[in-house]
Amino acid sequence: VGSRFCACAFTGWGPSQLKGFASFRAPRRGLAPSFASAKEETAHILSIATEYRQEAVILQRSAKLLGYKFQFCGFREKWVGWGTKLVQYRKALRLGLAKGQIAASDPVLLIDGWDCVLVGPASEFIEKLSMAPFTDGPQPWYAGERICGPDFFKANRIDAVYPDPGTPWRYPNAGCMTGRAEPVLKLIEDLLDGAGDGDTFPEDGDDQGRLHEHLLELGENGQELPYFVDSACRIFQCLYEAEPQWHLESPSPTELLPRLRNLQTGQRPIVLHGNGHTGRWFMCNLWREMDFLRRVGLTPSELAHLPHDGPVAPGTVPDEATEKNWMATFQLYRIIEKQMALARVGVEWDPWKIAAQQNATAQPR
Repeated sequence: VGSRFCACAFTGWGPSQLKGFASFRAPRRGLAPSFASAKEETAHILSIATEYRQEAVILQRSAKLLGYKFQFCGFREKWVGWGTKLVQYRKALRLGLAKGQIAASDPVLLIDGWDCVLVGPASEFIEKLSMAPFTDGPQPWYAGERICGPDFFKANRIDAVYPDPGTPWRYPNAGCMTGRAEPVLKLIEDLLDGAGDGDTFPEDGDDQGRLHEHLLELGENGQELPYFVDSACRIFQCLYEAEPQWHLESPSPTELLPRLRNLQTGQRPIVLHGNGHTGRWFMCNLWREMDFLRRVGLTPSELAHLPHDGPVAPGTVPDEATEKNWMATFQLYRIIEKQMALARVGVEWDPWKIAAQQNATAQPR
């Protein structure tokens, strides 16, 4: 990716751009909510975190300073597996809607609590969600990433039902989701209902795998797509990359925090997702480069009693051994890239399985 970009060159895919594609049905008009004024809306963040970690405390503080209504989901409750996230989000949304704490049309962000970082204000989030392509239909939106995991073999199938958005961030990432509260709850309920075979999605299941399956269940049958992907990184930027796909910009006099600008699309995402090993490493450096803790009124010593999710505690410097270990994950990323490329042509290549088989064969009998 070059160092220059054009902020107006890429518009991204939305329902209006998807019309006429073989397996896509445009959403029914009239379903997208209409809003008199963005000022009347409350922006909500629901964040899965079964316990406090340093990153979760920073996220909570940032949300307050940036004007969001924030709540943890599943706090101090048992974590069974990735399906726990969906169960807890369903519980929180149902309760919030029933009590009138969340309006059906309120904009919501559902983000992981330990590896997501909030940098954009609620006012900007509300404004973006009130504009195209997010207003083209009622469907929620997920963050996009370039690796199609956990099943690389689904990449070609997803490509067939979801047209090339013009950026590499085309595969849905389950760690970040946005939309209007009621459609978001409906999608989560559909995901938990399973594939229509009578079995509900298990709480110890893979939520991202389920997310991909649901897209294919509908898309391959010519039905309306259940969600879209923020491939332009207007709201979400996944950091799971081999190299930075962004540059850091200093905050304006009216901004609380520095921002990343995507080098390809020119967008300034609101949420950064430090997913994967390389994503955590990039975020490890960004905490310091953004002077994040000081800007939100926290210090490393105030957080030191809590565990952390990244390579080192936010705002601190990794030692030589830690850096060496985490830099090795970039080699792992290249292996995963190769696995996905081979899967596209129908070849399964698993170097870890091969190594295990070789070791088993070499064992003395």
